[in-house]
Amino acid sequence: MKKNTFLWIAILLSLAVSSCEESLIKEEFENTPVDNYNAFWFEFDRFYGAFEAKNINWDSLKTVYSGNLTDSSTDMELFTAMSGLLNELNDGHADLLAPGVGFFRSWNRRNKSFFADNKSTDNSSIVMMQNIIRSNYLKNKYKAGDYSGWKFFYGTITYETHRVGYICIPTFGNDDYPNDFIQQAVDSFNTLDAVIIDLRFNGGGKTEAFVTSLNSFSSERKLYMKSKFRNGSGQSDFTQLDDHYTNPHPDCLKNKPVAILMNSFSASSSDHFILGMKSQSNVITVGDTTCGAFSSVLERILPNGWKFRLGAQVIYGPDGKLLTDANGNYLEGVGIAPDIYIQEQFSAIRKGKDLPLEAALKNLEGRIH
Repeated sequence: MKKNTFLWIAILLSLAVSSCEESLIKEEFENTPVDNYNAFWFEFDRFYGAFEAKNINWDSLKTVYSGNLTDSSTDMELFTAMSGLLNELNDGHADLLAPGVGFFRSWNRRNKSFFADNKSTDNSSIVMMQNIIRSNYLKNKYKAGDYSGWKFFYGTITYETHRVGYICIPTFGNDDYPNDFIQQAVDSFNTLDAVIIDLRFNGGGKTEAFVTSLNSFSSERKLYMKSKFRNGSGQSDFTQLDDHYTNPHPDCLKNKPVAILMNSFSASSSDHFILGMKSQSNVITVGDTTCGAFSSVLERILPNGWKFRLGAQVIYGPDGKLLTDANGNYLEGVGIAPDIYIQEQFSAIRKGKDLPLEAALKNLEGRIH
């Protein structure tokens, strides 16, 4: 069979800088089921960062999922084998797109519904929740902007005798990310008693967007994370650790009590924004555990045209130890647990109540001096 020479296009979205580094890697594999599987396994073996952090034996898994593959295997059989490998990772940034066959995401909460009591992922339920916030909490007095189809809005919630600023940041991913609009919100919040930042259902986006907003809402310069990248063929080959700081600017939010609303669909840049804000002495988190998609992403194309992504970065706390949950599990795919755990209930939304928002307001009321 004639060999297919194909290009592996690597797009490194480094969270250490606000730019994108592209590298072009050339490899030869035959466009057969077995070679596509081997190419898929090889690229993870060469670049994936979290094998040791997650205690994964990648060599043994290759055999486990390739046992029944031959060059006569169907696309679905190949897709199933690759999905099996991905499923072992539980990684928010590892996925496979096979046009005409399927899409598989490694994250083990991939089938989670938007609301705890409503088994649906219909976006109209999110719209309903946001409409309730605008009408019942902001009393239809808010400022809004539409940016690439995403509606950002902010306003003031009167709670007891206090005035609480609220902002919905639905994404960090649009090209026209509204830094000026968000700074206007920060300026207005500096005249209020406390602030709520709503990142529920914010699936992430661009590094420069979340970093700019992080530096607007933080008020203390803090080291909040360290990270390193795979840079060799061995699974222990990494760069030196890089430091990640919050860097508040002169017009930042000034030492207000802050509550961040988050859920399992707060991912990637949202994970990083939340991690940075948790370093601040005046911040608490409310809602559900985040997605846990921390690593920078490498994008790949197989000989058969299928696309997949993997993460080359590993994250650590300010002390240089792996970031883990209370049970010692590395946070990639596990996520950041909230300080106050409360899930969204669609039945409450139908009655005009946002339970996580109510919990955030109650907490802030007790922290306002």
